Amino acid sequence: MADVNGLVMVEGRPGTGRTTTAEDIARWLADEQVAVEHRAEGEADHPVDVDHVAVLATAQLLELAAESTATSQALLGAAEQHGDVWVVRPESQATLPEPLRDRVREAASRSRVPAEVSASLVADAWTRFGRTEPRGVHVWESALLRSPDIALVRRLVDAVREHRPVVVYLDDDREIGSSRQGQRRELDLLVVAGLDVPTLVVPVGDGHGDDHAAAVRPFVAEHLGLARRPDSQQVA
Repeated sequence: MADVNGLVMVEGRPGTGRTTTAEDIARWLADEQVAVEHRAEGEADHPVDVDHVAVLATAQLLELAAESTATSQALLGAAEQHGDVWVVRPESQATLPEPLRDRVREAASRSRVPAEVSASLVADAWTRFGRTEPRGVHVWESALLRSPDIALVRRLVDAVREHRPVVVYLDDDREIGSSRQGQRRELDLLVVAGLDVPTLVVPVGDGHGDDHAAAVRPFVAEHLGLARRPDSQQVA
């Protein structure tokens, strides 16, 4: 395997082909003998996805802990304090007895997580990943632009700079006008334009998927240094 490290983030609005593009990048890199890990959106063990993190208010945690000494010990071993709330990450949830795990998730589903807490959890997850040693190429779908807050997005990018991030944004320009998707697309493009990392905006929506791949692969290859390898077998 080639010693190549990087983080390729495939972004775009729903229906633009993010999964197809990310899978194509991962397959192509594997064919190039590059160690690659593809993460789809929403995977429970995704290093920066916090959708599966259970967030409990202190009162909720204490209510559960009051059930028994064993429950209290299990919860205190699994929960981490995060500001004014307690979080139980998926890997910690897996250590809990199943009935307690279900009650934790049910309690979390009834808890409204403030926006600032959600942003803090996301930033913390990206910081944790950023501190890991870069190994191989990671290909992520829809991980970066989940929030339109450009300050937060820049913070996330800064957290993973050691992993050499690059953004591929799939832009369906049919999403225009005053529609909700059209407005979010315009916000996405503003955020992407303000990032100081290599970025490629690929017009899509014309049904020519092969052309999109032909644009993405050379861009990713150049960023990762594959274009300069004498033994490169890349397909343009």
